[in-house]
Amino acid sequence: MTDRPAETPAPVRFRDDVTVDLIKHSASDSDVLWAARVSTAGEQSLDELTKDPERSKGLINYLMRDRHGSPFEHNSMTFFISAPIFVFREFMRHRVGWCLAGDTEITLESETGGPRRRTIGDLHRLWHPGLHDSREAPTTRVGGPDSVRRDHVRCFDEETLRARRTAIVDVMESGVKPLIRITTAGGRTLRCSADHAVLTPDGWRKAGELAVADAVMTGGSAPLAVPDPIAAIAEDGEEMTYDLSVAGPWHNFLAGGIVVHNSYNEESGRYRELQPVFYVPGPERKLVQQGRPGKYEFVHGTPEQHKDAVAAMEESYAQSYAAYQEMLAAGIAREVARATLPVGLYSSMYATCNARSLMHFLGLRTQHELARVPSFPQREIEMVGERMEAAWAELMPLTYAAFNANGRIAP
Repeated sequence: MTDRPAETPAPVRFRDDVTVDLIKHSASDSDVLWAARVSTAGEQSLDELTKDPERSKGLINYLMRDRHGSPFEHNSMTFFISAPIFVFREFMRHRVGWCLAGDTEITLESETGGPRRRTIGDLHRLWHPGLHDSREAPTTRVGGPDSVRRDHVRCFDEETLRARRTAIVDVMESGVKPLIRITTAGGRTLRCSADHAVLTPDGWRKAGELAVADAVMTGGSAPLAVPDPIAAIAEDGEEMTYDLSVAGPWHNFLAGGIVVHNSYNEESGRYRELQPVFYVPGPERKLVQQGRPGKYEFVHGTPEQHKDAVAAMEESYAQSYAAYQEMLAAGIAREVARATLPVGLYSSMYATCNARSLMHFLGLRTQHELARVPSFPQREIEMVGERMEAAWAELMPLTYAAFNANGRIAP
């Protein structure tokens, strides 16, 4: 039996655009206000939910201006994005929101064995060999990078709560972040950012929104996830953090025995035949790079240059996809055959973020006349950013106005 579907492959198509759709959200200017006022009003801060946020736009501007960032994290937006793969390779560098401490134990399941555990910090070292050698003491690398790349993580079907397994797509370093520590009655511990999504019996909730006696869904050797009440929650300092990206269809994994979400989910060339849709630059895309590193300038170029670029790309795409199809027809696994495909291939993913992380993204990946710090993004990721920005501006107009009024610098 081959790994290739029997149907006739689709014809090669070319696009010069990106698409961004807001799939779901829990995001409003009121979210910033109740999060900010809890420090002085306690539970009465929830009164902001019934008030017109316009009356407090001065507070939002103050928080933005003086860079009090955490109130901008208590919201969520999920986008479905279709773009060339090279756009997603840049996108994956933005990990402002959902983060786990390096000593967090991740439950792994190899293809031949049962569950075992490894810290997410060690997973990052194994996934990126050589990256850590120049900045810290060597770490024992049992199994090596090839071994960890074959590992899967334990995840859960969110409808049945039954244990499943899914592949690791990437292990990311997320920067130094403030952490909270959640301890359950059953003895499980999760150290994560306040914005990290945790599965509860009532659905996904941010870790910072949970309270003692709330329950979180946990997993172990049993086939089903079960609720475990929270015994304690406390602030837990700042340190380097990490996150996983895992293959769908389930967008979760076990961290410290607790079911948590991952914020990016891209379609997988291991599990489906990739479709022949490729990027070519549109006529308005500037093609010619001038200058030296750090001072590049892009200009349009000539119609002949655009014609030559499109022709060369289309020919290369057609050849690479033909080679991909030939390997599939010969019974070669999708995960091997996909190596012949270029980064101009279109992919799709879900990206979940909060307003603070989106502002960091926009500050680097878009150009704007109001930006205090200039940015020089690649045009294709800027196209994604512009569409995400338009959706966010409608959801949180006061926050968006404050972002622009303060030089488009994320708090």
